[in-house]
Amino acid sequence: MKELKNKIAVITGAGSGIGRSLALKLFAKGVKLALNDLNESSLKETVKLIGPNADIYSETFDVSNKDDFYQFSKNVINRFKKVDIVINNAGITNGNSSAIDTPIDVYKKVLGVNLWGMIYGTLAFLPVLRKQEESSVVNLSSIMGILGTPYQSVYSTSKFAIRGFSEAIAAEELFNNTGVIVTSIHPGGIKTNIVRNIEGHTLSEDQLKKLDAHFPTTADQTAEKIISGIQKKKTRVVIGPDAKYMYFLSRFSHRLSMKYLINWAKKLMKILQ
Repeated sequence: MKELKNKIAVITGAGSGIGRSLALKLFAKGVKLALNDLNESSLKETVKLIGPNADIYSETFDVSNKDDFYQFSKNVINRFKKVDIVINNAGITNGNSSAIDTPIDVYKKVLGVNLWGMIYGTLAFLPVLRKQEESSVVNLSSIMGILGTPYQSVYSTSKFAIRGFSEAIAAEELFNNTGVIVTSIHPGGIKTNIVRNIEGHTLSEDQLKKLDAHFPTTADQTAEKIISGIQKKKTRVVIGPDAKYMYFLSRFSHRLSMKYLINWAKKLMKILQ
C-alpha cells in the first residue's frame, strides 16, 4: 500500500503514545481517520492536535466490550463507506507482578483489552477490508510476544496471543488472496503513557523519568516504522534496538535470551519498587 492519500484508517488507543503519533503522521499523509480511546479528554486532545478542519470520526469506548466495538465499526463504515487500514493499538499492562501474585481480575482485564480488543477490531472490520483491492490490519504485539518475560506474565500472554492470532489470520488472507495484509508489530521499550496506567500501580514522576531512560525508542519513531511496514506490506515488524537485539538473540540461543531478560527485568523492578 504505497499510496496512503485518501485512505481510511481506524486507530484504537489514539489518545496518547503510539496511537496519537500514528494519527498525526497518517493525517499528514492525507489519510482520513476513525479514532478510539477509553479516555475522552485524551482523545479530544489528539483530535485538537490534528486540526479543526480534519475529516475525523472519533468515539470513546472500551475495546474489550464487543458490542461497543462492533457498533463503532458500523458507525465508521456508515461515515466513510469503506475502511482501508485498521490498527489495533489499544493496550494496558500489569506492571511487575509475578504470575502467581497477579489477581485473576487483572488477568481478565489485561487480556480483555489487549487480546479481545484486538480480536474484535480485526473481525469487525475484516469483511469490509476484504472489499478493497488492498488493505491492512496492524496488531500491536511486543517483543514480549516473542520472548516470555519474568514478572510480565499477563502482558506476555496477551502479546503472544496477539502474535499467534495475527500470524494465523495473515496466512489465511494470503491463502485466500483477499488483498488483506495482516501485520504483527513487536516493539521493545517505548516511551509511552502505558506505564502511567499500570494495573494496581501509581508511579512517581521520578519513576516515570527512569522508565523513559530505560526505554530507548520514542512513540514517533515507532509510528514511522509501523507506517513503513504498512506501505511495504510486511507481516512482522520488530521495532527498537532492544527488541531487535532480543529477537536475534532468541534465534541464536534461548538460554542466553532468558538470561538477558532476567537482567532486564531486575533493572525494571528496581525502578518500579
